Amino acid sequence: MSSGDRCGDWLCERQTEGVELALRVRRWLVRRRTPYQELALAETEELGRVLALDGKIMLSERDEPFYHEMLAHPALLLHERPERVLIVGGGDGGTLREALSHPTVQRATLAEIDREVIDASREFLPSVHRGAFDDPRAEIVIQPGEEYVRGHPREFDVILVDSTDPIGPGEALFAQEFFAACRGALREGGLLALQAGTPFYWPQELAQVVERVKRSFPHVGVYLGFVPAYPSGMWAYVLAGRFDFRAAEPELKARYSARGLATRYYSPALHRAAFVLPRFVEELLAGAPTSTPR
Repeated sequence: MSSGDRCGDWLCERQTEGVELALRVRRWLVRRRTPYQELALAETEELGRVLALDGKIMLSERDEPFYHEMLAHPALLLHERPERVLIVGGGDGGTLREALSHPTVQRATLAEIDREVIDASREFLPSVHRGAFDDPRAEIVIQPGEEYVRGHPREFDVILVDSTDPIGPGEALFAQEFFAACRGALREGGLLALQAGTPFYWPQELAQVVERVKRSFPHVGVYLGFVPAYPSGMWAYVLAGRFDFRAAEPELKARYSARGLATRYYSPALHRAAFVLPRFVEELLAGAPTSTPR
């Protein structure tokens, strides 16, 4: 569904066949087709500026820290000293911003397929990227993430996959081959984190992602966060590594303080709570088989 075309002065997202979210628009900032997807950016009455791709809301100014902080900080804080970070997707700059808030990070590479998303975000979403694109530690690469990962073995401490839904340009970022390439691109002690949709509306998507990640990583965890603008508000993330990253949880509070982080949603206490899953999610994941990575 095209953002706004059917709804006039509303930005409408069909979240399921029977559920739709509509945001009243004060003014449209961007409405155009890029080589890869439909790009829309609107100033709304309730949620501030909102970015949508192919009719799906990627972020709103009001709740974007809820998503970006929960994608970035669990992996970055569970790593003793993350120096090289790769962000796949994330053309709005929010995840890049959070990665660069860790003073240990020496280089954060953002691999984004669509330059026009970055250009629009630079111009209209300064509250989101907060200058992250111009940080001297940032490297911006216009390339499909799955291609970039394959060409950089054993280079990164943390990989953060800030993707769209598993359709269109984002489909390749949910494939088993991509997760295997991410494993090869991580240094010893490296971690992978990715968004995995909502288990409320799309339970099989989460189960399938976990199954595929487990084929490449021996340690996989699922955690949840709340993002009001996203379908159902309940959002899932997957964390994976070749070591038992849960053993590092006692260090979270000390690392958070030592790195001087300032967050709106994430906290070390919330981090631990996020891995405590509702019973229906536990039952869903119990059907996701574990296999030994080769």
